[in-house]
Amino acid sequence: MGIEDYQRSAKYRRRLAADLLTLFPHLNEPDENALGRLTREALETAYAAQQRELRSRFGRNLRQLDSRIAQLQAAFQHLQAFLDERAAHVHRTGVDPLQPEADDAPDAYKSVFLRRQGHAEIVAVGGGKGGIGKSMVAANLAIALATQGRQVVAVDMDLGGADLHLSLGLRNLPRSLNDFIERKVEKIDDVRLTTAYRNLTLIATDSSRLGAANIKYAHKEKILRHLERLECDVVVIDLGAEVSFNVLDIFLAADHRYVITSTEPTSVLEAYGLIKLSLYRKIRHFAGEMVSPGSPLGQAFERFLFEKNNDDNGHPKNVWQLAELVGETDPTLRKKLLRMLYGYTVDLVVNMSESDRDMSIAGTMTRLCQDNLALNLNRSYRVPWDRDVRKSARKLLPVVVDSPDSPAARALFTLAAESAAARRTSAGEVSQQVGAMAAGAKLRVRKMSEMSALSSPGQPVNKLIPIQEEKETAAAKVRRLLAKEIHLTRG
Repeated sequence: MGIEDYQRSAKYRRRLAADLLTLFPHLNEPDENALGRLTREALETAYAAQQRELRSRFGRNLRQLDSRIAQLQAAFQHLQAFLDERAAHVHRTGVDPLQPEADDAPDAYKSVFLRRQGHAEIVAVGGGKGGIGKSMVAANLAIALATQGRQVVAVDMDLGGADLHLSLGLRNLPRSLNDFIERKVEKIDDVRLTTAYRNLTLIATDSSRLGAANIKYAHKEKILRHLERLECDVVVIDLGAEVSFNVLDIFLAADHRYVITSTEPTSVLEAYGLIKLSLYRKIRHFAGEMVSPGSPLGQAFERFLFEKNNDDNGHPKNVWQLAELVGETDPTLRKKLLRMLYGYTVDLVVNMSESDRDMSIAGTMTRLCQDNLALNLNRSYRVPWDRDVRKSARKLLPVVVDSPDSPAARALFTLAAESAAARRTSAGEVSQQVGAMAAGAKLRVRKMSEMSALSSPGQPVNKLIPIQEEKETAAAKVRRLLAKEIHLTRG
């Protein structure tokens, strides 16, 4: 229990008030002001005074004295722990929630990667290594959020190896994000594709085009501005398996971030690299706006971010030391830096896990992030290794739709239910909602595959014939049988 629980839980605040009354019985109604004024010295003084008072009152009744002393000690230790949590929170963020600042206005940043203006929540799914299940997690998360009634847009930003459309049952692409980048269409809405899942659309990328993975900084800014202004509730972005500036900027600009890793040491190392470098990239954007490049402080930021500190002459080696160095020169800037860092949260997903012991990876990652990056991992999830994931992928179906009772699907339901972008619901309710639409979605995916196979040779390879949701007519039945014959003949 700590500051976060104090801010969210009325029950926890009542418990703190009761503890205050135990230590300070003269307070009629302990409130936030009394708790805000509490110091470690005042608490210890009150604890010693109340011990003396109890011994003088119940000295002859040892049983009652022991009971009262135990109650007093429990209240003292609880308040002591709260004060420690509060001090750590202030050190980490530069803000004391019990002493609100007069100016609560958010910092005005110019960079699109530091501020948000749109109404759509952006969820980024990334990882520093390929083949660890980023697209699988992104597709299943998008479907689970869509079944809760949220309007969701899945975006494939894996510019060098786009395959999110396959995870959502689309074999071919009539249009893609490339068309928006190349100005073949004016609005990003024009490249949204309908999927087989209600409330879910897709913005796909055609990575087969030469130079698709190399976009300009201005294009990246344009994409992010248009994504956050989409007419939807949530944008789920599947990022590439790299730590290029393209990936880092989109990842750090998101509202909610998931880092995917497998249990292999190389994957864990790359996952930590993504968290570290994205945070460093954010600090660089911050320093670019707040600090003059030629100033001593600007040079200190530059040495730290590019790790040019080869000696121990007081140069910061981690983010905590950087914040202390900034505070020596500009305490106000330090508060802004810590506030920005505190708002940067990451969820870790350990995918393809074969044992509960693999969650020790999350503990190791948490310690590294706390000690070196001044940030805490928000939540950690374990998705077990499951054959059904591969079987579902071969059918172009997400595992939550094809095998909702599988271990991997149940883990993904929990992840979706606890997502900050989700509505208040449980994993069981998400499972029921996905199950209710699974049969219809499977039928629509199959129809899309059949109609794609029947495309005439004169059409472009990436042409997808739209599907009308209707009962199978006699003509449709003939086309389906014909498609099977074509398939058998080609085989």
